[in-house]
Amino acid sequence: MRKDFVFPLNEYLTPQDQQLIRENLVLSDSAAGTVLFDASSCKGILVIISGVVRVYILSESGREITLYRLFENDICTLSISCLMGKLPMQAMIKADTDCKIASISNDVFSDIHERTPEIQKYLLEKMNDRLSDVMWVVEQVAFHAMDCRVGNYLLEKTSSVVYATHEEIAFDLGTAREVVSRMLKYFEKNGYVSLARGKIKITDKEALQKSLEDKDGVSRCKRS
Repeated sequence: MRKDFVFPLNEYLTPQDQQLIRENLVLSDSAAGTVLFDASSCKGILVIISGVVRVYILSESGREITLYRLFENDICTLSISCLMGKLPMQAMIKADTDCKIASISNDVFSDIHERTPEIQKYLLEKMNDRLSDVMWVVEQVAFHAMDCRVGNYLLEKTSSVVYATHEEIAFDLGTAREVVSRMLKYFEKNGYVSLARGKIKITDKEALQKSLEDKDGVSRCKRS
């Protein structure tokens, strides 16, 4: 374990509970692509020491839908909800990169959780944040893939510079400004566009177009 690693909830723990955590912390190295937990059972509370972890659901047809990602010092709130509900997790957790993971058994953490109101409050707030992430995914899946809608909106413009606010685009597409902003930031992260106040510049039109195609090069988006 890294010498500078500190359990994220230490500030809420008594010295006795901090010691209990240290004694029961199980450390492991996981290679990229490793399935850390599946939907079969609650196996413990996950803390990411280093690396990136992806939480996703798997459809009957085998399609993966990413719910959110976890980064350094994140606690997997899905495993917390599993603990609180005493129900198997209905999602998969996989290492996106090589990771170092710390885990604590449900038996140990459950007692600490029940007697520490500060931890209960902290985890509920984190679960609310994750719910927001999941709802954004649901909106994309339910409403015809937001990347298609925003991508087509940009590609249909005659200029490589689109003068519009995120709110104006949201009005045109019939969605929320926050949804458009997240999608544009995703495009920017992948190098398709650059963002500035009141305008969007398409920096790699070919890559943006290709991102809206399936593996056979056929558009997976219906033009509005």
